[in-house]
Amino acid sequence: MPTSRLGSKRLGMYLLEAGLLSPAQIQVAAYDRKVTGKKFSEVIVDRGWVKQQTIDFIIKRVIVPEQRALHKAGAFAQPVEPFSEVFERRKGEVLHEDEEEVLWTVD
Repeated sequence: MPTSRLGSKRLGMYLLEAGLLSPAQIQVAAYDRKVTGKKFSEVIVDRGWVKQQTIDFIIKRVIVPEQRALHKAGAFAQPVEPFSEVFERRKGEVLHEDEEEVLWTVD
């Protein structure tokens, strides 16, 4: 099962790089997570900052493929293509209901 990290990179960093969260929002979400015990993704969805569909898209179309590629390469190195470029290229894609659900934990 994927985790919230790619090497040491967390979901919040992907969202920051994509311009979907600000550094201040990440700090607030981290605080809320600590206080409430909710997952980071639950906090940002509950606050209305990012839709769950957007998180699912980023996980399925960017993070998981990146993790698989790095795992196959045998190293957790920096991605060849910056996430912001991948996101821009793929943001027009739509997740369909019949697509496989991606199990994900953000701790």
